[in-house]
Amino acid sequence: MFKRKYSVTILDENWGKIKEDLKVTFIPRQNEMIYLGIGKYLVVTEVIHYLINGKQGIFIIVRDYLGPILAEK
Repeated sequence: MFKRKYSVTILDENWGKIKEDLKVTFIPRQNEMIYLGIGKYLVVTEVIHYLINGKQGIFIIVRDYLGPILAEK
């Protein structure tokens, strides 16, 4: 039916903001790779759900992917 969109904040390992209020239809799991269009892949290290004053939010903590990128054939 309807796909719910989540508003997430992408943070680096030092809790610096990479992207804020990013709309996604699914929340990535730990150790999954994501691509944000900034020229590199990122690996999800943690997903943190929080609730402050009735407002729910999600932080996704990422690190740079340093391995090889395999091209599709």
